[in-house]
Amino acid sequence: MIQEKLPKKYRAEFSEHKYDIIVGTDDIAADIIECLQAKTLNQNVALVFDTFFQNSVYPVLKKGLSAAGYKVYPYPMQAGKHNKTISEAMKIYELLETNLLSRDSTMIALGGGVIGDLAGFVASTYHRGINLIAVPTTLTAMIDSSIGGKVAINFRKTINAIGNYYHPILNIIDFQFIDSLSQRDFKAGLAEIIKCAVIDDEELFDFLSLESRKVLNKNELVLSHIMRRAIEIKLKYVSGDIREQGKRLKLNYGHTLGHAVEVSTDVLEEVYRHGEGVSLGMVGAAFLALNRLKQGKEILLAHEDILFKYGLPTKVFAEEAGFIRRDLIEECMSNIYKDKKKHSNSLRFILPNRIGDCGIYNDLSEAAILEAFNYIIGE
Repeated sequence: MIQEKLPKKYRAEFSEHKYDIIVGTDDIAADIIECLQAKTLNQNVALVFDTFFQNSVYPVLKKGLSAAGYKVYPYPMQAGKHNKTISEAMKIYELLETNLLSRDSTMIALGGGVIGDLAGFVASTYHRGINLIAVPTTLTAMIDSSIGGKVAINFRKTINAIGNYYHPILNIIDFQFIDSLSQRDFKAGLAEIIKCAVIDDEELFDFLSLESRKVLNKNELVLSHIMRRAIEIKLKYVSGDIREQGKRLKLNYGHTLGHAVEVSTDVLEEVYRHGEGVSLGMVGAAFLALNRLKQGKEILLAHEDILFKYGLPTKVFAEEAGFIRRDLIEECMSNIYKDKKKHSNSLRFILPNRIGDCGIYNDLSEAAILEAFNYIIGE
């Protein structure tokens, strides 16, 4: 049954750390102020935000915080993978240190996954950890990267190579930001919801397949329903497995192959959004499952069908992306071994046993992985 689109509060619990996730709020500043008043007496706030919101959300949020007596130190930055770096982190450290922010001060991250990961990483390491409040503004960040405590920066061609596990004191998911997304970014976020359905919820998968038109048209009730379900699935897998030693690994479905494609094509400019990479990676994983688990083609075809409905990529066209196919496949094979989920010298893959259930496999051969890249990368 579809829930009404009303504010809802989830309680995220991770051993000794507990915090609220507010979904569907109408007043970001009020929620933040209430949290700050309950959690700290310090009134210094660093606000790292996407410059996209320079003339909209930022001034409203700053005005609300200032009126409540908080001193706001802004750090506007351009979103994008190329800014998720140690040099950008150093600039934020400088802001914090110059203005004498202390351990009980607060960092607010207003933006998508890049800003959330970067600001979260800085918050987790400055004075060994200051308060963090997440205000994710992309669909991907709302239902995935802002939940579970993973914060990181990239290093060279390794995504999230330098990172930490660090939780916010509050996570605010405001539906207003969905309308500000480009159609491409919106669809990229939907890939993460489809991922959740594949690993845990066949009913959600069927719903997404049947209601694709309503989802793409941003029907409020339908969108609220699938976002909340994705958040519930994310919380189910991260609770009790903070450091990805067991069930949480399943949330990386599609990421091992997808990350390799992302970084291999990201030479002069971004070719694939993260969600688009995950889409490609899910097709590759379904192909691997076809051979490793001796399945029929139904699961692979179901993947390709639903991703096609949502305008998400199922194949890489090398020449169209500016690459020689053979060289791109070799680069993907090289980059896949930088994957953080390696166990000893083996890559760990999440493969679908069926729609709604996945398993973790460590025994895939290099030849099988190469075959999967050959399947998803065309001329």
